[in-house]
Amino acid sequence: MKQRLSVRAAAFCTAALLASGALAGCSFRPVGAGRSDVTSAPETKDVGGTPDTTGRPETSRPNTTASDTTESDTTADVGTTASSRAPETAAPTPAPTEARLSLVAVGDNIIHEAVFLDAKARAADGASYDFLPMYNGVADRIAAADVAFVNHETPMAGAEYGISGYPTFNAPREAGQALADVGFDVVNLANNHILDKRVAGARATVEFVRTLPVLEIGVYLDRDDARQMRITEKNGIRIAWLSYCYGSNNSYNPATDDIIMPLLDQADTIRSEVRAARAAADFVIVSAHWGLDDVAAVTDDQKRMASVIAEAGADVILGHHPHILQPVEWHENANGSRTLIVFSLGNFLSTQYYSRNMIGGMISFDLVKGTDGTCAVESPVLYPTVTHYSMQRDGLQIYMLEDYTETLAARHGCLAHSADFSLAWIYRHVRSIVKEEFLPAYFE
Repeated sequence: MKQRLSVRAAAFCTAALLASGALAGCSFRPVGAGRSDVTSAPETKDVGGTPDTTGRPETSRPNTTASDTTESDTTADVGTTASSRAPETAAPTPAPTEARLSLVAVGDNIIHEAVFLDAKARAADGASYDFLPMYNGVADRIAAADVAFVNHETPMAGAEYGISGYPTFNAPREAGQALADVGFDVVNLANNHILDKRVAGARATVEFVRTLPVLEIGVYLDRDDARQMRITEKNGIRIAWLSYCYGSNNSYNPATDDIIMPLLDQADTIRSEVRAARAAADFVIVSAHWGLDDVAAVTDDQKRMASVIAEAGADVILGHHPHILQPVEWHENANGSRTLIVFSLGNFLSTQYYSRNMIGGMISFDLVKGTDGTCAVESPVLYPTVTHYSMQRDGLQIYMLEDYTETLAARHGCLAHSADFSLAWIYRHVRSIVKEEFLPAYFE
C-alpha cells in the first residue's frame, strides 16, 4: 500500500527571509493535507486504512559515533575494571547516499454527466456512486509512484448545490474520494470551472478536498491561506508546489471575492513566489492551467509564462486545460539549469466526443538529490493514456496505451464523431505532438 506524504506549509515572505538569512534558526509552520485547519498532517497513511494521527513530519537524526556517547555508556560493568575492558571502536559513519523520488502526473479529470451516471450505475451495497473501477487500468502506475498529481477539473461542492455536468459542473464527492483511494497525493483545483457553483461552491470544494489524505493546491480560502507555501516531503526530498490559472468561466475578482485563485497574468508575483519556493525546497513544481481548448499548438502566452516560471527557478511545469496533448520540452535557463515543461497533459477522464480528447498523457520522471546536494530531474517519459467508453457513453475505463487494443478502439463511442479513431491513429497523433525522446520505448 502507498504511504502518504509529509506535508508542510510556510508563508512566502518567511521563505524569502530565510533565504536571506534574516530568520536563521526559524522553522516552518506545518499545515496538514486532508485537514481544513492549519495543523500538521499525518506523515503516512495507507489507502483505506486508519490514519496516523501523530501529525509529526519526518525528521532526520545525526549519526551516532563514539564521541556522542554519554558517561553512562562508558561506565565499566560491575566486577569489571576499565583497564581490563577491550578498547571501544567507533562505528563507521555511513557514506551519504543519493535521494530519489518517482513522480507521475496526469491531466484533466472531468466529471461529465455521462461519467457520474456511469458511476451511479456501477454503485452497489448501498453506495450512490462508484468511480473507482474507471481507474483500474492505471491504478498500479499511480500507486507505484512516490508522488502522484492530478488536475481535477470540476467542483465537488456537495449534493446541496445540485449534481451537474457541462457547462456548470458539480461532481459527486465520491469522485474525489476515488482519486484519494487510487493513490493520488496532490490534487490541483485551479481551473476555469472551479467557480461553476460560484464562490460558495468553490469554498465547499476546497473544504471537502482537505478532508481527504491529499494535498490540495490552487484555490485558497483567504489571503493568509494563500500565503502558506505547500511543501511535500518524501524520501528526504522536499517539493514546493505552486499553482496558477488563466481565469474562470464565471466572474472572479481576486481583490474582493472570498477565495484566492492565483492567476497567470501576475508575472512579477509569480517570479517572487517561485524564487521563495526555490529557497525553501529541493524542487519546485508549478501547475499551470493555460492554453486553448482543442489546440495542440502552444500559444505565445504559454511560451512567455513558461519562460517566466522556468527562469525564476521552477524545475517542472505541469500544464493542462486544452483537453488534448501538447508538446513536452526542456527549457534551457540562463543560469545553466533546465526546466521540464509539459505544456498539456490532455484529458485523463472525460466523455468528450472527439478522438483527440480521448488521448492523455501520464508524465513520469525522477527527482534526484545527489550526495553533494545537487538536484536534478531525470528520466522524463510521457506514457499515453486512452479514455474508453462505449457507443452509449458508459463502461468508462482509462487504459495505458500499451494495454489498449484494436478491438477496443473499434468499439469506442467517439467513433460517432471521429471516424478516424483507431490504434494506428493514436500512435500517429501522439508522435505528431510529443518528441520521440519523451516517448516510451514501445514507440520505437
